Amino acid sequence: MCLDMLRHKKKVLLLLLMMATGSIVYYLYTLKLERERDANISSTTSRLEREISELQAVFESEVIPDLGALGRPARGNWSDAELEAIGRSQRETGYNAWLSKRISAERTLYDMRHRSCKKLEYSLEKLPSVSVVITYHNEDASVLLRTLSSLRNRTPVLLLREIILVDDGSSSVDQKLNDFLQIKFLNMVRQHRIATQVGLMQARVVGAELALADVLVFLDSHVEVTKGWLEPLLEPILKNNRTCTTPIIDTIDYENFGYRRGKPSRGFFNWQFNYIQLPLLKEEAVAMPAPHKNPIMNGGLFAIGRQWFSELGGYDKGLKIWGGEQFELSLKLWLCGGQILEVPCSRVGHLYRDGKFQVRYTDKEKTKESRMISRNYRRVAEVWLDEFKDKVFANMPHLTVIPVGNLAEQRELKKRLHCKPFSWFLQNLASDFLNLYPILDPAEYASGVLQSLSSPKLCLDLNESRNDRPKLSPCSSDHIFPKPEQHWTLSNHRELRSGTYCLEVRNQGKDVYKFHCHGQSGNQFWSFDSKTRQVISGQMLDFRHCLEAQPKKNLVTSSVCDPKNNNQQWKFGYQNSQRLRHFWDNIKTQ
Repeated sequence: MCLDMLRHKKKVLLLLLMMATGSIVYYLYTLKLERERDANISSTTSRLEREISELQAVFESEVIPDLGALGRPARGNWSDAELEAIGRSQRETGYNAWLSKRISAERTLYDMRHRSCKKLEYSLEKLPSVSVVITYHNEDASVLLRTLSSLRNRTPVLLLREIILVDDGSSSVDQKLNDFLQIKFLNMVRQHRIATQVGLMQARVVGAELALADVLVFLDSHVEVTKGWLEPLLEPILKNNRTCTTPIIDTIDYENFGYRRGKPSRGFFNWQFNYIQLPLLKEEAVAMPAPHKNPIMNGGLFAIGRQWFSELGGYDKGLKIWGGEQFELSLKLWLCGGQILEVPCSRVGHLYRDGKFQVRYTDKEKTKESRMISRNYRRVAEVWLDEFKDKVFANMPHLTVIPVGNLAEQRELKKRLHCKPFSWFLQNLASDFLNLYPILDPAEYASGVLQSLSSPKLCLDLNESRNDRPKLSPCSSDHIFPKPEQHWTLSNHRELRSGTYCLEVRNQGKDVYKFHCHGQSGNQFWSFDSKTRQVISGQMLDFRHCLEAQPKKNLVTSSVCDPKNNNQQWKFGYQNSQRLRHFWDNIKTQ
């Protein structure tokens, strides 16, 4: 009996010893696994930290703290080598990309809103969330990062469902930038690349089709949103789902990135398809900063219901690359049952490029930019202007020979949506526009050649080369109906116009350039003094200069008016003396 008990105890002790040994072995094994796992995690973490550090070095290492903070102009004592780099970057991009890399993507901005806007309160739970659609083509990384950072920092998280970033066939894929965007903005940004450039309009439609939110907000890739920008854009859409809203577009200076306030206005286009801005109507000015009707949106910063945008067919698929899309969509919105409201409590800064810079839209596009845009303009006129297209064609006869493509789909859309005629648009939204740009133009003040009296064989010539300066060349034999490049009119808008170009003065009135007519007077305001024979720039008395011939150089300049200076004396082929006597009627000069 005792021997059996002793044997049993030995078995139990042996079993316990085996269990203890097994536990120790298991513990040591799991301890080894944990150490290996921790080592792997540590290695992975170190690798990620190293990759993040390397990416930050690529995109943020050149940032100068507080440069351009609060939207102030970014200035510095740059060396000659730096100034050379600045000039090179502006020639390549149209803005100071060298300086942009040194301004933080997280820079602060002043609160630009009207004081009444700051008092408004919104129920974020009731407002719809948005998908922000941004398209870009060869955009500088620092500018794009600043756009995205401003959105993240100044948009309520509850309202920003996603940012859809569409790369419209950039010439190369910047994988480092793509990786940095994923790290910096996590799941906020969804990236989509189109292999071959399709243009602004089609790229935006691609982004809209990817969107998940009920409201789309279209922005350019070179903007900065300001505090409280989104909520006031959404409230009118919540009240009427066929409303499209636009912010006030402020200006970001292309040279120093200074942020400048824009003014509330009503967008329109003239009979040469130039975008113009009209002042608010009296009742709208009194109601500021309440939203007001905006006949034509300025470019492409706007919010719209996703379903309504789809019902409208998005943008016309026949429009190529860029140009005229804001006219097409604006007219479609108004004529097919919707409305556009500009919302003064919403402000977005836009980086405009140097006016001399010419954007290269695609290397494969053989058509010149002007022809491409002309094609877009003609499509808009043919579909939406009805009989008033003849007014545009009279001012832009070259449109009539531009192939326009198939318009059947757009005309069918217009019929299906029971869209109103363009005459309704003019009757309901254009009372002051028609006063400034009547359908039947009165006679011009003067026209024909502009002949230098100091060198009578020379006349002002548009100079159709790529040079942006007009020239003097031998006069046409017919002074009243000369060749097109020498045919000038002193127009009813007090412009010195040749075709779609107008003379304008720059550099404090010293230099004379040709530029597309903008219809806003300013540096394109000209008059003619029939007594002194002087062609005079400037509306206000204190800022006037006179057109001066430089016959030895075959150029024209602008200088202080001197009635005794023969080089400042000119003769039009035809002068309407009766109209010239009333040139200054109702025009402010002081």
